[in-house]
Amino acid sequence: MLVRLHAYLLGYALISSWAIVSGWALALRFTRYEETPTFWRVVSVAQVLLALQLVVGLVLLVLGGRPGPDGDGATLAFHLSYGIVFPLLTLVVGHKVARDGRFNAHSVFAVVGLVIFGLTTRAWMVGTAGA
Repeated sequence: MLVRLHAYLLGYALISSWAIVSGWALALRFTRYEETPTFWRVVSVAQVLLALQLVVGLVLLVLGGRPGPDGDGATLAFHLSYGIVFPLLTLVVGHKVARDGRFNAHSVFAVVGLVIFGLTTRAWMVGTAGA
Protein backbone atom coordinates (compact mmCIF):
# COMPACT_ATOMS: atom_id res chain seq x y z
CA MET A 1 0.00 0.00 0.00
CA LEU A 2 2.74 2.46 1.00
CA VAL A 3 4.78 1.50 -2.07
CA ARG A 4 1.85 2.27 -4.37
CA LEU A 5 1.24 5.58 -2.59
CA HIS A 6 4.89 6.55 -3.08
CA ALA A 7 5.33 5.21 -6.60
CA TYR A 8 2.04 6.06 -8.20
CA LEU A 9 -0.30 8.40 -6.33
CA LEU A 10 2.28 10.82 -4.95
CA GLY A 11 4.69 10.11 -7.79
CA TYR A 12 2.25 11.07 -10.54
CA ALA A 13 0.94 14.05 -8.57
CA LEU A 14 4.47 15.32 -7.90
CA ILE A 15 5.67 14.97 -11.49
CA SER A 16 2.47 16.56 -12.84
CA SER A 17 2.60 19.44 -10.37
CA TRP A 18 6.09 20.49 -11.50
CA ALA A 19 5.07 20.26 -15.17
CA ILE A 20 2.12 22.55 -14.36
CA VAL A 21 4.37 24.97 -12.46
CA SER A 22 6.80 25.15 -15.37
CA GLY A 23 4.16 25.70 -18.03
CA TRP A 24 2.18 28.17 -15.97
CA ALA A 25 5.29 30.16 -15.05
CA LEU A 26 6.28 30.35 -18.70
CA ALA A 27 2.80 31.59 -19.65
CA LEU A 28 2.89 34.18 -16.85
CA ARG A 29 6.30 35.36 -18.02
CA PHE A 30 5.09 35.99 -21.55
CA THR A 31 1.82 37.61 -20.46
CA ARG A 32 3.74 39.81 -18.02
CA TYR A 33 1.40 39.30 -15.06
CA GLU A 34 2.78 40.80 -11.86
CA GLU A 35 0.38 39.78 -9.09
CA THR A 36 -0.01 36.00 -9.19
CA PRO A 37 -0.91 34.69 -5.71
CA THR A 38 -2.65 31.60 -7.10
CA PHE A 39 0.49 30.60 -8.98
CA TRP A 40 2.62 30.86 -5.84
CA ARG A 41 0.08 28.72 -3.97
CA VAL A 42 0.48 26.05 -6.65
CA VAL A 43 4.27 26.26 -6.23
CA SER A 44 3.71 25.74 -2.50
CA VAL A 45 1.51 22.70 -3.16
CA ALA A 46 4.21 21.24 -5.43
CA GLN A 47 6.80 21.79 -2.68
CA VAL A 48 4.52 20.12 -0.11
CA LEU A 49 4.08 17.15 -2.46
CA LEU A 50 7.87 16.91 -2.72
CA ALA A 51 8.12 16.90 1.09
CA LEU A 52 5.39 14.24 1.41
CA GLN A 53 7.10 12.10 -1.21
CA LEU A 54 10.35 12.44 0.76
CA VAL A 55 8.71 11.40 4.04
CA VAL A 56 6.93 8.40 2.54
CA GLY A 57 10.12 7.37 0.72
CA LEU A 58 12.18 7.59 3.91
CA VAL A 59 9.58 5.49 5.77
CA LEU A 60 9.81 2.88 3.01
CA LEU A 61 13.61 2.98 3.25
CA VAL A 62 13.52 2.47 7.04
CA LEU A 63 11.08 -0.42 6.57
CA GLY A 64 13.58 -2.10 4.24
CA GLY A 65 12.19 -1.07 0.88
CA ARG A 66 14.55 -0.40 -2.00
CA PRO A 67 13.83 1.21 -5.38
CA GLY A 68 13.91 -0.78 -8.58
CA PRO A 69 13.60 -4.52 -9.15
CA ASP A 70 17.18 -5.26 -8.05
CA GLY A 71 17.27 -2.96 -5.01
CA ASP A 72 21.04 -2.52 -5.30
CA GLY A 73 23.05 0.36 -3.85
CA ALA A 74 23.63 2.12 -7.16
CA THR A 75 19.91 2.23 -7.92
CA LEU A 76 19.22 3.53 -4.41
CA ALA A 77 21.86 6.27 -4.72
CA PHE A 78 20.56 7.30 -8.14
CA HIS A 79 16.93 7.33 -6.96
CA LEU A 80 17.73 9.39 -3.85
CA SER A 81 19.92 11.84 -5.77
CA TYR A 82 17.38 12.51 -8.49
CA GLY A 83 14.38 12.33 -6.16
CA ILE A 84 15.63 14.33 -3.16
CA VAL A 85 19.07 15.91 -3.37
CA PHE A 86 18.95 17.59 -6.77
CA PRO A 87 15.32 18.81 -6.51
CA LEU A 88 16.03 20.38 -3.11
CA LEU A 89 19.19 22.05 -4.43
CA THR A 90 17.21 23.32 -7.42
CA LEU A 91 14.54 24.78 -5.13
CA VAL A 92 17.07 26.48 -2.85
CA VAL A 93 18.94 28.04 -5.76
CA GLY A 94 15.68 28.93 -7.55
CA HIS A 95 14.23 30.73 -4.54
CA LYS A 96 17.48 32.62 -4.00
CA VAL A 97 17.72 33.72 -7.64
CA ALA A 98 14.02 34.70 -7.76
CA ARG A 99 14.32 36.76 -4.56
CA ASP A 100 17.48 38.54 -5.69
CA GLY A 101 15.36 40.25 -8.34
CA ARG A 102 17.92 40.14 -11.16
CA PHE A 103 15.64 37.83 -13.12
CA ASN A 104 11.88 37.65 -13.46
CA ALA A 105 10.57 35.24 -10.80
CA HIS A 106 8.25 33.57 -13.29
CA SER A 107 11.15 32.93 -15.65
CA VAL A 108 13.16 31.43 -12.79
CA PHE A 109 10.33 29.12 -11.77
CA ALA A 110 9.67 28.10 -15.37
CA VAL A 111 13.21 26.70 -15.35
CA VAL A 112 12.96 25.36 -11.78
CA GLY A 113 9.71 23.57 -12.61
CA LEU A 114 11.13 22.07 -15.78
CA VAL A 115 14.30 20.87 -14.03
CA ILE A 116 12.41 19.33 -11.10
CA PHE A 117 9.92 17.76 -13.53
CA GLY A 118 12.81 16.08 -15.32
CA LEU A 119 14.59 15.02 -12.13
CA THR A 120 11.52 13.55 -10.47
CA THR A 121 10.47 11.80 -13.69
CA ARG A 122 13.87 10.12 -13.87
CA ALA A 123 13.74 9.22 -10.17
CA TRP A 124 10.29 7.66 -10.77
CA MET A 125 11.62 5.69 -13.75
CA VAL A 126 14.51 4.31 -11.70
CA GLY A 127 12.33 3.62 -8.69
CA THR A 128 9.62 1.71 -10.54
CA ALA A 129 11.58 -0.06 -13.26
CA GLY A 130 15.21 0.24 -12.23
CA ALA A 131 16.00 1.68 -15.66
